[in-house]
Amino acid sequence: MELKIRRASMSDLPHLTELYGSLNDDDLYMRFFIYHRVSEEEVKRILAQEDHVTLLAERDDKIVGEGSLFTNGEFSLVVRREHRRMGVGTKIVESLIEEAKARRIKMLIFYTLPNNYPMIAIGRKLGFTLKFDEDEVIGTKVLL
Repeated sequence: MELKIRRASMSDLPHLTELYGSLNDDDLYMRFFIYHRVSEEEVKRILAQEDHVTLLAERDDKIVGEGSLFTNGEFSLVVRREHRRMGVGTKIVESLIEEAKARRIKMLIFYTLPNNYPMIAIGRKLGFTLKFDEDEVIGTKVLL
């Protein structure tokens, strides 16, 4: 059950659509900050946009997580519910950090909700500075 991280391509459309389809309302809210079912057309736009790179976590030929890094240093992350607490999110964020360094992005940033404890834990583990307020948590990491 080795975890592989790789860059997404348009051929991943059905697998990424299925990943988003497997998320419950709370998962979707944590990822997008709104309750919204993601359509295949929206996933296609995610894959086609040139302002970011999307990395996929794959285990046993199944997409178990996704992380996107934008050119401004902001990133997002989602992990399939049954694969959480297994290091998948941490591995994706570590890969996003390496991708950011390769792209000479100077700072990474994420926004999450105060009750997204797994994302906050990943931020702490990987050395992000966390700023808490009542509506959101902002994580930043300066890259050298």
